[in-house]
Amino acid sequence: MNEKMIVEENVPCELRDGTILRSDIYRPNEGGYYPVLMLRLPYDKKTKRYYDQYVEVPRMVAAGYIVILQDVRGRFASDGEFYPFIHERNDGYDAVEWAAKLPYANGKVGLFGMSYHGYTQLAAAVEKPPSLKAIAPVMTMADPWQDLLSGYEAASSSANLQTWTLGSIIFDQLKRRNDPRAAKAPEYINKLTEWLYEKPAKDWTPMKDLDPDSFYFDVINEKLASDHIAKMQVKEKLADIEIPALFMGGWFDSLLGSTLEAYQIYHGPRMLWIGPWTHEQMTGQAGDKYFANAKTNIGVDKLEDPTEIHINWFDKWLKDKPLSMEKPVHLYLMQQKRWEAYVEWSPVSRKKELYLASNGNAQTRNGDGKLLDTPEASETKCQLCLDPGKPVPTRGGGVLIAGHNSGMFQIGDIQDREDVLVYNYPFQEKDIHILGTVKASIWVSAFSPLLDLAVRLSDVEPTGDVYNIIDTFYRQKVTELDMPFCVELVIGHTAYTIKKGHQLRLDITASNAPLYDVNLNNGQTTRTASSGNPQFQQVYQGGNLPSKITLPLSTNVGV
Repeated sequence: MNEKMIVEENVPCELRDGTILRSDIYRPNEGGYYPVLMLRLPYDKKTKRYYDQYVEVPRMVAAGYIVILQDVRGRFASDGEFYPFIHERNDGYDAVEWAAKLPYANGKVGLFGMSYHGYTQLAAAVEKPPSLKAIAPVMTMADPWQDLLSGYEAASSSANLQTWTLGSIIFDQLKRRNDPRAAKAPEYINKLTEWLYEKPAKDWTPMKDLDPDSFYFDVINEKLASDHIAKMQVKEKLADIEIPALFMGGWFDSLLGSTLEAYQIYHGPRMLWIGPWTHEQMTGQAGDKYFANAKTNIGVDKLEDPTEIHINWFDKWLKDKPLSMEKPVHLYLMQQKRWEAYVEWSPVSRKKELYLASNGNAQTRNGDGKLLDTPEASETKCQLCLDPGKPVPTRGGGVLIAGHNSGMFQIGDIQDREDVLVYNYPFQEKDIHILGTVKASIWVSAFSPLLDLAVRLSDVEPTGDVYNIIDTFYRQKVTELDMPFCVELVIGHTAYTIKKGHQLRLDITASNAPLYDVNLNNGQTTRTASSGNPQFQQVYQGGNLPSKITLPLSTNVGV
């Protein structure tokens, strides 16, 4: 272990209700008093990733901080019962005030962490503990119910919940109860990817066998207590917080939209960094693409690494060191290999509308679908098939399910399917710089009680290879069958350049599995049922039903 660092393991932290949480404390091996940086997580504080991969604890200690990694209530070394999200507000407050009173602490505390432990910061912050001076939520959410758990009319992802519950939560839950079923858990976990395809999710074999009383079934069956939902929702309270917050997100993170929403609502001093990162890594490797710095051609983490960003942020608010806040938004511009600072999100100079066009045969990338600068005068429509038994497969993007990687991957073979509508913009003679939130207005009709749309933007290279950029999934209850209506949606957020000689492409499908529950065309999805029949939806173009996408373009460039 580092001789300049003292390590104390499983230090008890008593909460207001008497529950004991346990923490590993890393602090400078020198006299004096130091500010505290604390991470509160449900994934085992001993995990290497949270010691020296996400951010590097030894570097934080060397920078003059006490660093605390704490197991939340009911997880690993901590006492109590774990139920996702609902205890983190009060527990976070108590943990902050405990840390501030440690004998070697100077009374100032900062919180850091990503994903669930990004949420634990926001949850603590809304309770306004007096010793909390700054936070740094990374790739996180302020409303887990809306952003992660709710189903049916939402674009529900049972696979996400299954991956998290079985892959990250259940084994420790069974072990700490001395439950003999813990012996069976590794077998299920090792085959988690295969189990994602079992339906319906409400009868999922691994959880029924291992823990039929799990919170998993409360969520899947929409039986989560209303007071539990209220406790976990902190989004609307962010506007009342004065504590400075560093938000960080990834262009290929599944929670980017949630991170941006929290940033925009947040009232206190704030800074935003978005890199070419996934939920799994912040290195510049995003699927099959590697994003480097133009000057050095090394990964973006070697130029602007997360640990340095965190230290600079906390130095300002816990040590009164200078940090420019004039341009608080820092974005990595993909395909330009550089970072750029802005005054606000999103720095759009103008918007460009591209209209969908087809003679009714936009199926596959060899069809007649086009993106035009102006809508065609006459209305046309294309049939979009949804066969529940043969859904369009998940590939790339912001994915957080077992057996699937986030980032950019070749998707040309998917666009060869007959149940994919493809619309092409001409190959470009100059760069198109897309920067901000890409939106779509799609005119559709359906013959089943639920409408599903999976919409994706991609980059066609001169070689013909096709890589995904951003995508979304949308579900809506249909009130009038076979009656056109307009769906307004956000395809995604990006800072991406379609280079000269490349082509911008849009594709539309009615499924994205196993990431999202499949519409069975009978009013149910694979969340609650297992069988359905093929059915068609219709996408309209031109005339009085002009489907379109809206691109945010950066200053003085683009089409």
